[in-house]
Amino acid sequence: MKRIVTTIAVAIATICAVNAQELKFGAKAGLNFSTLSSPEVKLTENGYTTTYKTDLGFRTGFHFGAFVEYGFTDQLFVEAGIAYSSQGAKLNSAETKTVNRWGNIVESSKFEGKDASIILNQVNIPIWVKYDIAGFRPKAGLNLGYLANVKTKENGKTESQDPEKRFDFGLGIGAEYNLPMGLFFDANFTLGLTNLAAKHSKADIKNRVIQIGVGYKF
Repeated sequence: MKRIVTTIAVAIATICAVNAQELKFGAKAGLNFSTLSSPEVKLTENGYTTTYKTDLGFRTGFHFGAFVEYGFTDQLFVEAGIAYSSQGAKLNSAETKTVNRWGNIVESSKFEGKDASIILNQVNIPIWVKYDIAGFRPKAGLNLGYLANVKTKENGKTESQDPEKRFDFGLGIGAEYNLPMGLFFDANFTLGLTNLAAKHSKADIKNRVIQIGVGYKF
């Protein structure tokens, strides 16, 4: 009986040790290089067609968060986390042009954005599937986002706005490199699939985010 109890105790200790190795917690932070899709928008009314065109560039922001990683095998891992991310785009210029039914320009205006940007502050839930190759882990996954607020910045002045749409969904690809002591570096790209523009605007605005970060696993 004593031998059976000892065997069970050893088995439980072994299972617990394996589970402890498979499950890890971590934190990471880094830079964002983000922009937004900006196709032309055309509206026709009473024989007049107005075209709205924006030229958007990359804005530098930041992200930080925590995650949990589970290893099914020595090579296959799944990660889920939560992160705060400052995204958006730099507004280089915005142009409006109205033409009549014969193609003649009746009104035209252009805005040059010297210090203008659109800021999207999101809470993201990224989910990744990763495959380990000697510490290097290519990964693919999806991102669920909640748009906390939208801000516009121009000439040093910042204004806050309440977004009409709050939820964002996107797909991601990336890679990370893990060092033996728990430190790792990663780079990701997230392609937003949700149109975040207000319904009445007829625009199609989606996130495009490159992230470079560093983190630690416990």
